[in-house]
Amino acid sequence: MDMSTMPGRTSGRWAAAAAAVGGAAHLAMVPGGGWMAVLGSAMAAACLPCAWHLWRRPSLRAAHAVVAMSLAMVLVHGVLVLSGGHGGGHAHGHQPAAGAADAHAGAMLAIIAVELGTALLAAAWVRRQRAGRIAVVPR
Repeated sequence: MDMSTMPGRTSGRWAAAAAAVGGAAHLAMVPGGGWMAVLGSAMAAACLPCAWHLWRRPSLRAAHAVVAMSLAMVLVHGVLVLSGGHGGGHAHGHQPAAGAADAHAGAMLAIIAVELGTALLAAAWVRRQRAGRIAVVPR
C-alpha cells in the first residue's frame, strides 16, 4: 500500500507545513549575518528536506526526524528563555532593555508552542500509520 494514501495523510501534511514554517523562520535569521545566519541556514537545511518529504512521500523516518528535531528545538529555545537569551552564563556589557528582553522571550515562547505543535502533528501521523498496519486480533 502506498503510504501517501494511508490514513493520516492530512496530519502528515499538517506536520509538513508546520516543519516548513519552522524552516522558514530559521531562514529569516539569515539576513542578520554572523553566527545567527550560519545557525539559521543549518537549521533550515535540517527542517526543509523533512518537511518536503512528509508532504510529497511521507515516511516514518521523516516523521521521526521531525519529532526529534522539534523536541530538540523546544529544549534549545527553552534554555534560551530561561537564560535570558544569553545561552547561559554570566553576561557583561550592554543588556537589552526590559521591553526588548520581554519581546524576545515572548517570541521564543511562541516558537516553543509551534515546535510542540509540529512534534504533536508528526507523532500523530506516526501513530496513524502504525495503527493502519497493526492487525487487531480478537480475544
